[in-house]
Amino acid sequence: MPKTPDEIDLRIIDALREDGRTPNKSIAKQLKVSETTVASRIRSSTERNVIQVTLQRDIYSLGYEFQGFLDVYVAGRNVDAVAADLVPIEGVLAVAIYLGSPDILVMFAARDRADLARIVNDEISKIAGIQRVESYFALEIRKFESAHVALGDNRVAN
Repeated sequence: MPKTPDEIDLRIIDALREDGRTPNKSIAKQLKVSETTVASRIRSSTERNVIQVTLQRDIYSLGYEFQGFLDVYVAGRNVDAVAADLVPIEGVLAVAIYLGSPDILVMFAARDRADLARIVNDEISKIAGIQRVESYFALEIRKFESAHVALGDNRVAN
């Protein structure tokens, strides 16, 4: 199989992106290839880190009213240590360490105002080393797409 995705691989990926539960048989029929070809292409693409199966939560359907982002500025403490303290907080969806300013971006979801206050005021603001936090709240998510990402070694260093 080719090292980079070819036309068949890309069409399989498009079909799965549209509906990840599409049976191989349906994809094979649509692409006019065998079901075995589709299965082996999916397996090969996964092994080569061309595709990765993920789950994306719909936070609104789970009862979350707010999605927010925090720019976290760190002083007097290692950024990695502060990020490690942010990760286990209930409601925190993502923690990204930046090169530059801010030091850390936190994406979170809150069920209501009390949950929002808990996350920001009771949990995050009390973490040692956080100098300043700037907050942003999404009024509405118009588009969220994770279809095009560079995959590779996704292991987290401890």
